[in-house]
Amino acid sequence: MAILVVTNRNINDPSQTDEGLFGEQVNANGPSEIRLAWAEYRGDRWHLELIPEPDLLTEENRPSRLVFEACRESLLDSGRDCVLYVHGFNKQFRETLEQAKAIHDRYRVATIVFSWPSNPGGFIIDEYRQAQAIARNSTVAFDRTIQLLSSYIREGFPDECSISLNMITHSLGNFLLEDFILDPIFSGQTRIFDNIVLHQADVDVETHIEWVQEMRYSRRVYVTVNEWDGILKYSDIINPDRLGNTVPRPPAARPVYFDFSGAENIGTIHQLFEAGARVNENVAGLFSRALHGHTAEQGDGIDFDEEHGLFRVS
Repeated sequence: MAILVVTNRNINDPSQTDEGLFGEQVNANGPSEIRLAWAEYRGDRWHLELIPEPDLLTEENRPSRLVFEACRESLLDSGRDCVLYVHGFNKQFRETLEQAKAIHDRYRVATIVFSWPSNPGGFIIDEYRQAQAIARNSTVAFDRTIQLLSSYIREGFPDECSISLNMITHSLGNFLLEDFILDPIFSGQTRIFDNIVLHQADVDVETHIEWVQEMRYSRRVYVTVNEWDGILKYSDIINPDRLGNTVPRPPAARPVYFDFSGAENIGTIHQLFEAGARVNENVAGLFSRALHGHTAEQGDGIDFDEEHGLFRVS
């Protein structure tokens, strides 16, 4: 099954059919402009198909509608659950495809990736601040993506449909999500997801309650924490404490917190859903349940710490 790419990156050359199709800057028409493509890994290389935009747009031939309707029919035919993945900082386009593929292959879910230009280049601190600014400017593009998911996938499911729609936002992708939720444009759009996983979030731990609580209409919101996270320790140098490597005290009532800090073989791993899942079956099982819309805390190797109000993963 191909991965659906939704991106506000620039198009390098519309005739390209590999990962070189999209670049590392925002779309030439602005950061709110999105383009769609199908991506499939075959024969040791990526094959991409850019969805063309007709000269005269109508409701009937609108590419976004046709593509998302095709995605919905594919979900209904395969019976697979679906995950929207939002990546983090300093990711070239190919890397975003590889991470989406890892989710697709390991957890056997249909995957849609929202790929934003998080690798603008330059000195690392300046690049990080520029990526934050791009994330802020990507909220309209992200809103359009969720609206398409809602209108042409979630609302198009028959009443008896059991397919689950979930979202995982990784690292600085949570900064993009935070800005989206705090923007007046937000009106509870995240309610279309069964589970939302705020994965190793590169956002301020002190203020996360203010925006996480706004996702109260989603069935479940999960927060992952690894105090030894080797990537977020660098973010700590220029930022306040990060949510993804700091256990909140006291934790908020709305999300469910998972502490992976003492889990076997996890150490400094940042990508728990990928690298962590390869070395720890408890971690793999947790993310499998979360990304299939189930209750993630009900599984092996997960114990509730009443004193701290969170679940510890072993």
